[in-house]
Amino acid sequence: MKRFLPSGLMIFAGVLGIAATTQADQDVTKIRKKFDLREVILRRFFKDYRAPVEPYAGVFVREADTYHLDWRLLPSLSIIETGGGKYARNNNLFGWANGKWSFDSISEAVHHVAYTLSNGKAYRGKDLEAKLWTYNHRAEYKTTVMSIMKKIYPGPNVQTSD
Repeated sequence: MKRFLPSGLMIFAGVLGIAATTQADQDVTKIRKKFDLREVILRRFFKDYRAPVEPYAGVFVREADTYHLDWRLLPSLSIIETGGGKYARNNNLFGWANGKWSFDSISEAVHHVAYTLSNGKAYRGKDLEAKLWTYNHRAEYKTTVMSIMKKIYPGPNVQTSD
């Protein structure tokens, strides 16, 4: 038994050494996924609407952040245009190009529309109301989109935590 004791201690000390080295080399706060309350709010909203895009709530939030859009805009457009994906054909959640455009995935559709609303020639540099007017010229469209945005959450900013 005495033979195993030194080995056991050596292995044990080796494991502690590995654990200490791993912790010193990694910042665990950067490994952990940041909790974002907007995603939770959006999932609940989509769930209440029985929208098939509910699993993509995080994609909507990330793409909005990437392209500096109000995080409620893209989900609102998807609700108006296709019932949050209920009536989408070819992953076209937004009725893009009068519904004729096809996307390989829902994530691609969200990315494309977010990118275009931020950087596209027709939308670049415009505020939300001007973007909505460009997107759809019907007078009531802007009001409808903004109403749904308020149903998602009454204001653009949500307190988030780690």
